[in-house]
Formats: sequence, C-alpha cells, structure tokens
Amino acid sequence: MVTIKEIAAKAHLSTAAVSRALRNDETLSITPETRAHIWAVATELGYTRPAKASAPSSAAERSITIVHKQQTFRNQIDSSYYFAVRSGIEDMCAKARVRLSVAPIEDLSPKTLVADGIVLVGNYTQAQFDALLPLAKRRPVAVVGIVAYRRDRVDQISYDNRDSVSLALSHLLEKGHRRIGYLGVKEASGTELFGSRKDAFTEIIRRYGEFHPEWILESDHGSDRVERGYSMAKALAALSELPTAIFCANDPIALGAINGFAECGLKVPDDISIVAHDGSYPTQHSMPPLTTVDVHPFQLGVEAARLVLQHLDNEIPSIPRRILLYPTLIERMSVLDIRA
Repeated sequence: MVTIKEIAAKAHLSTAAVSRALRNDETLSITPETRAHIWAVATELGYTRPAKASAPSSAAERSITIVHKQQTFRNQIDSSYYFAVRSGIEDMCAKARVRLSVAPIEDLSPKTLVADGIVLVGNYTQAQFDALLPLAKRRPVAVVGIVAYRRDRVDQISYDNRDSVSLALSHLLEKGHRRIGYLGVKEASGTELFGSRKDAFTEIIRRYGEFHPEWILESDHGSDRVERGYSMAKALAALSELPTAIFCANDPIALGAINGFAECGLKVPDDISIVAHDGSYPTQHSMPPLTTVDVHPFQLGVEAARLVLQHLDNEIPSIPRRILLYPTLIERMSVLDIRA
C-alpha cells in the first residue's frame, strides 16, 4: 500500500500537509489547486482512503460512482484537468461521508452500477450518453464540463467555453499581440468541447487580430497531449513566418509546447508568448510558469457531487439544473508585453 511519505515525495510537499489534505482537514491553509494536486498524485499512486471505523448514520450508506472513459485518467500531467475534477468530487464525498467508486463507462452494466448517484466525467457523444441513461435508471446524474448531447435529463456543471477563450485572447490582445496561433485537439465525432473552443478562437482572431490558417494546428484526439504539444510547437517553429503568441486549448499542450519551442531555439515568452487553458496544477511549476484560463476544475467536481447529494437528500426539485462557473485568468510569466 502506498504511504503518505511516498505521496509527499512525488507531490513535492511535506508529509504533514499531505496527511492533513488526505484527511480533508479544513484548517489546512492550502489552495484548492494544491489540494487537487495532492489527491491527483495519491490517486495515481493507488492510494485508497482507509475505511471509517463506524458509519452509524444513513448518510454513510449513500454512494456515488464517477463514470469516465477508459483513458480519462491516463496520467497526472496529461489528464491534470480530470484529476482536479475527480479531486473535487472526492473532497465533497469525504466531507459528506459518502462512499465513492470509479468506473469506466466501457465496463458498466446493470450489475456493476450499484451506486445511488452518478457523476459523469469526460467528453461524450449523444449516443454514448443515451447508452448510459438506461443503466442510470432513476439515479441522479450530474455531468461535468462541456457537453454536446441533450441537457434536459441531467444536471450539468460547466463553464462558458467561449468566455474562457475570450479571456485568453483579450489578455494577449491587451499585451499588443495580433499575430496569434492556436494549438488544439481534433474533435472526436459527435462532441463539441475542442471544436467550440477553436470556433471561438477563429471568430475572435478574424475580428481583432490577424488570421493565418497555417498557425492553427490540431493533434489527434486521445493522443498524449504533452507530446503532441511538443510536436505541434516544433512544426509551427519550422514555418517561415511565426505568430508572436499562441493560445493552447489545454494545459498539457502548453506544457509540451514550451519544450518544443525551446528545442527550436525559441524562448517563452521572449520569442513567443503562450496562454493555456484549464487552470490545472502543473502550470504553476513549468518554466516559465504559464498564464492560463482557470475554469476551476476542482470546484466543478465539488459542485457536481453536491448536486447529486442534494437530489439524494431531496433538498432540490428533481428537474435538471445547469450551473455555470465563471472562468478567471491566472496571469503568470508566459506572456510578453509587446506594446510599443
């Protein structure tokens, strides 16, 4: 069994801080991002919360399952957004003394899905979602993130995708950048997460910047995004004419892009600026630390679990609800001010 010391070593934090975070000690003064990072490292190493000695109340008998795609939790960096969401769900369930399990959607069946409520994490098509509903039956379902399917039967906890892109580009435009590129992910058929992000980018740049199709690069969906960010940055650097800045559709792509540009002799932000998207923990520790749009993945997870629990406790009507969190820009050191 993994130890607190091993988790602390990999998380680069003290054993005391890690121990208190895993006990959900609310007096511990750390940011939600750091708390999410601790849980992400712990989960990756196979940590499981010790069972309570006793659970006399009915609340302790409730259970929630996080349903996800097989590759959603690949590794702590490439899946940093999803690990942060999961950490928020775990945090809320621990405080409410609710049992939590995690199950790939590919392995679900009426026999294996026995939880009282479901939090759906990931990017799904209408067909995939429709296949889940019969399994869910009358259980409350909360969906985290941008979805392409009908929203009239489930709770959704999300953020405005266009607003998040607008925040990133407004920051670059305010710093004098007009020649802005895009590194993203090819949208899987029937989904809209990255497609709508790219559409928002194109619309804003056509209106306020200089639109160059050759500066828009996309990796295959499902590939290692850090590696693809690295490869796309090298491909962009090989062009005869370069943008002064790029917007990366998620944090792992941006982390890879820094290394790709560096290998081509381009320094961030001196030679090219970067704004990322998601607000996950690793962006704090890149070189340089990344400016990113924080869509509050930890809080998305907290609110999703909270909604499911409110349904289970009959505290809210059974009609589906939609909660939008407002993204914020975390300004760090990856953008150069080029205003004359």
